[in-house]
This record gives sequence, C-alpha cells and structure tokens, in this order.
Amino acid sequence: MKKLSEQQRRFLKRQAERGNSISASSAGQRFVKRHAEEIKYAHEHHAFLSRTGLASQGHFNVPARTLRRVPILVPEVLSLKNNFDETIDCLEILRRSVLQENRSVMLYFDRVQVLEPAATLLLTAEIYRCRNLRAARTGHMVNGTFPDNKSTFLQLREMGFYRLIDVDDEFESQGPEDPDRPFFVPFRTFNSVNPEFAAAFCGLVTDSAFPMTDLALGRMVGALKEAMGNAEEHAYKIRPELPTMGGRWWVLGFIDPKTHEMMIIFCDQGIGIPRTLGIDLYDRITALRSLKLHPSDSNMIAAATELHRTSTGLSGRGKGFRDMKKFVDTCEDGELRILSSRGSYIYSKQKEQVLEYDQSIGGTLIEWRIRNPAIVEVEGA
Repeated sequence: MKKLSEQQRRFLKRQAERGNSISASSAGQRFVKRHAEEIKYAHEHHAFLSRTGLASQGHFNVPARTLRRVPILVPEVLSLKNNFDETIDCLEILRRSVLQENRSVMLYFDRVQVLEPAATLLLTAEIYRCRNLRAARTGHMVNGTFPDNKSTFLQLREMGFYRLIDVDDEFESQGPEDPDRPFFVPFRTFNSVNPEFAAAFCGLVTDSAFPMTDLALGRMVGALKEAMGNAEEHAYKIRPELPTMGGRWWVLGFIDPKTHEMMIIFCDQGIGIPRTLGIDLYDRITALRSLKLHPSDSNMIAAATELHRTSTGLSGRGKGFRDMKKFVDTCEDGELRILSSRGSYIYSKQKEQVLEYDQSIGGTLIEWRIRNPAIVEVEGA
C-alpha cells in the first residue's frame, strides 16, 4: 500500500486538531476508505499496464477516474473458434466486475488484430447489458480505448459497435470504398419478435449475396423469427445466474458480394438450449440419439436441431434449425454453428461435430453461413 498523500495527511491533522479523531469520525473513515480504494485501484491499474506493455504507449498518463476502473485487455485474437479460452475469460471478467462487484471497467482494444464477428457480437451484448443494468456515478460502467489497427477500428465501426454502445466513432474517410467489398449489416437488438425487421434484414442479406425464391426467403425469415421467439419465450424463462434484460437478443449480418457468401449471427444471454428443454423433449431426445442419462450440452444441442417442434407445442414451430441445415446442404460451402452454455454443435454438408468447453459462453449463439448455393430452394415440410 502506498503512503498517504500530503493532502490526506493535512486532512487527518485538521481532524485531530479539532478533537475529532479520525477513528471516531464516520466522515473521516469514509475518506480514508475511499482513498485507500483509489490507491489500490491505481496500483492494480498500473501493474496491469506494466505487465501488458501498454505503459510504453502512454497509458500511464490517464485521468484518475480511469485508474479506478478495472483494466481488461481485449485479446489480440477475439475469437470463439481460434481463441476460445482467452475470449471467454475477457467476457467473464467484464461480467463479474460490473454485474457482481459493481465496478466500472476499462477495455483496452490496443492490441486487437483479429475480430471474429461472432465473438464481437457476444462482447457487444455484454457491454450493452452492463451499461444498461448498472449505473456509474460518473460516465458509463464500461469504457475503452480505440484499436491501434485501422482495419480493426473500421470493422467495429461498420458493425455498428460504437453506435450501439453510444460511443463517438468519427473517422476521416480515405476516399470512395469498393462497392463489391465484403461488408456487415450492423448489430441490432430487440426484446421481442420483430417480423418486419426479420424480413428486411434477410432481404438485405440475400439481395446482396445471391437471389432466392420467395419460398426459400420465407423459410429463412421464418428461421430467424423462430430464433427471436425462442429468446423471448424460453431463454429467460428460468432466471440466469447474472441479471439480464429479459427477452433481449442481438443479430449481425455479413455479406461478401464477390464470393456470394452471407452470414447471419444471433445471440441471447439466457440459460442456454440444454436447460430450456422440457421433460417431454428430453425423452424424445434420448430416444432419438440413445444418449446417456445425463447427456452433455453439445449432445443436447445437436439433438434439439432434429426436433420438429419446440416446447411451446405449437404447430409450425421447431423447424428453424432444420431449415438452416437444409440451406447448408444446398451450398457449395456452408455451416451452422450453435454454441450454448458449455456445448458447441457444428453442422456442414451432412457432417456433425460436437465440442465441450470448460466455460460457458453465457447464453446461446447461432452462426449460419452460406456460400454459393447450388439451389436456393428448400424442399419438404
């Protein structure tokens, strides 16, 4: 612990001269406690900057208010595929600091070089939740630096990252952009099923990637609407461990006109697919896959994609995952990836892969990628 500053010593001396001992003064005790915490936080922050090498970039010269924030270094590769543990660790520190400890944080994006869209969507959702569920005495509970890498900054801006979390992202344009370059349909978030948005979003994605029949486009819109409905009706039905914004979901699109590739990514912060399955669906899953008594999260996710209905019991529901898989089967290159709780399920061209992780992603994420469809029709019921 560092020594008291001259200001603090003078304060204590005045208190003693007035016969109001600091040990007997609640105001004085609060003063000492507050400044002790500030010293502790500043020491923690400076140690972090020294350890990560960010001190050499001038981050020591920051306002005292920033020093009181929990410092979090965003991984150089923010990815659920290629750097899962570090990415989830970053999210866990953010959640714990803000939602459990009620401490504001400082995210350092300085070293970020690779931003996987799915991982960025999860991070954006976490920042959005923290900023809306916890109020800071000054500023926001979550703040951060801009990436040093220009392309990374531009990617975040195009995704709508800064706009969604209410951060100024002004940047001088470097001339006209290539109209055929890959681009993102910015993040959007709602807390209920929004049919109009689903239709407009899917229409924009498919119009820019490849033409589809009305029936195929309708199936795509239906799959997205079902994901919205599952988030609203099931994801938050049981109270999660951390506070949430009930029914809230996020979506992001990616389009590459040259390769005719499209990607839709959807996530929520609910309890995860395995815990939302009712007893009747659990019995059907075990019958379908001959699973053990306590199947893994990944096996439960895989089996859930084969069900013809959800736990609502409503006709026409439960077809979203099946339609997504059918789209993948029509493509030269396609993939459906679902991460929920600690499990991961990946489907591509009649191939399946299941993975288990030590940590939970804190909800459900669906990534649906399609490139060069041989046919853009989905047959069957």
